[in-house]
Amino acid sequence: MGFLIRDLHKHIVELHQKQYIEHTHMKSFTVFRGQGLPKADFDRMMKTQGGLLSFNNFLSTTMDHQVSLAFAESNQSNPDLIGILFAITINPSISNTAFANVHEVSYFKVEKEILFSMHSIFRIGSMKQINGNNHLWQVDLTLTSDSDPDLYALTEQMRKETEGSTGWLRLVKLMIKLGQYKVAEDLCGILLAQKMNDDETGNVLFQLGLIKLRQEEHLEALTFYEKSLEIRQKHLSSQRPAVAECYNDIGLVYKKMGQYSNALSYYQKALKIRQETLPPDHSDIAESYNNIEDEYNLIHMFIFFRQLSIIFLLQLLRTNKNDTRQKEKKA
Repeated sequence: MGFLIRDLHKHIVELHQKQYIEHTHMKSFTVFRGQGLPKADFDRMMKTQGGLLSFNNFLSTTMDHQVSLAFAESNQSNPDLIGILFAITINPSISNTAFANVHEVSYFKVEKEILFSMHSIFRIGSMKQINGNNHLWQVDLTLTSDSDPDLYALTEQMRKETEGSTGWLRLVKLMIKLGQYKVAEDLCGILLAQKMNDDETGNVLFQLGLIKLRQEEHLEALTFYEKSLEIRQKHLSSQRPAVAECYNDIGLVYKKMGQYSNALSYYQKALKIRQETLPPDHSDIAESYNNIEDEYNLIHMFIFFRQLSIIFLLQLLRTNKNDTRQKEKKA
């Protein structure tokens, strides 16, 4: 499978160079893609409007608006899906993203297919219902330019977060960033089957915890984080920031599970280590303060609503007693 993916990417790059890089005078144009999107994914996209969107596979589009609209419309009868018509604007002169017109080599020549290579990144523009239909939307995308500041910031952040790791572990972290959790988990399994030192094992177990946290599998996430913590604590002098990282993410798991007091306890442990080992303006310390503040707010809200429910129950009991007494008097 890896050879097929590599060969297809190489072919798209070669076609792109012939069709677009050698013709820099080409103007912007629009292609379309119709598909169904789960409601949860659609809601996430709505919340990130104006931000960046990446497709984690080869992206097939067409220059035929009606063909794509028909694909989008075919999904609106499914109550779990939203029919999406992506309208993608491309300016070949400002982006080196690999895409190609595969009309001549495609079996379906009538579709006028434009194929993007894996992990192409777009900026989300306007989102609007089509004909007032809440299950059919048009989403405008723009292919990012090579000088896009958000894309540069994202690339730099990913580079910083993966530096210092082995090649395989960098790949695991990248797959997690791209939402490819199954691939990342499989890679972790391969790594754990190899001979590694404790430091490497602790790092892989931590990534497995992160994968399970992202997948909302909280008990499994907790198990992996605790195993990673146990290993990292054996090397306390050299691994203190890594221990704090475990404490912080265990706190995140407890927060997701609604165990706010436990979450607060682990956040405080993480903050203590970070204050002792990091400069005062480090982003990890700011993260710890934010987590603790959020947890205090959640605990206060929990106490408030619990007190409110007790007051309501007491009032309900008084009302029931009064009703009972009135009935007894009438009897």
